[in-house]
Amino acid sequence: MNDAALEWRVNPWRERPGASVAAAAGGLGACLLVLSLGEPPLFSTALCLAVLGALSPLLSPAECRVDDEGVSRRGPFGRERRAWRELRRAQAARGGLLVSPYATSHWLDATRGLLLPLPRRDRDALLAGIEPHLERHGLHA
Repeated sequence: MNDAALEWRVNPWRERPGASVAAAAGGLGACLLVLSLGEPPLFSTALCLAVLGALSPLLSPAECRVDDEGVSRRGPFGRERRAWRELRRAQAARGGLLVSPYATSHWLDATRGLLLPLPRRDRDALLAGIEPHLERHGLHA
């Protein structure tokens, strides 16, 4: 049975404005610090981009999708996708749904897993819509 694909968008500036302001201020401060070191411009730019990339979940909107093929999240640096066959665990987490290739909590969840942010207002409805997909693939939130 094919379940309908679910798509949603999360804007961190609406969901967590305080955290987004703090991330923007921290990113700007870190970039100013890097620039004050007097390193070559290319190196300084790369470091600033790395800092902003690490903070991007708090700075830029994300578009998420759950469908018959798997789950995906698109942000400023492209789309991350995980096929159902790669996933062993789904877990409701603070701010979203974590899907992971590990059956139990693992220290690499932050890099190998994928956090699908869920808007506070629609969280319960989205989780209810995602659940049939998870159940069909042996996962539960």
